[in-house]
Amino acid sequence: MGKDHSHAYLGMPFFFHPEVMPVRKAIAGRTEKTVTKAAERFGWESYETSWGKLIERKGIDLIDIAIPNYTHKELAIAASK
Repeated sequence: MGKDHSHAYLGMPFFFHPEVMPVRKAIAGRTEKTVTKAAERFGWESYETSWGKLIERKGIDLIDIAIPNYTHKELAIAASK
């Protein structure tokens, strides 16, 4: 799902012509090997191997939750604080 969301951000200007584009600051993934590859491939500025570390960062204004539905609640509540 994270790949789909990353592709969507990259393709956004070709379909919607937004006035402002989101800046892909950081992506989180389970393993350093895979998240490093994803960050490089999809143009993310940096990465974390824990969503907990990601939501603690300063300067993050939007969290795109791209994990299984049954795990959304915990992350969404934590990110909203």
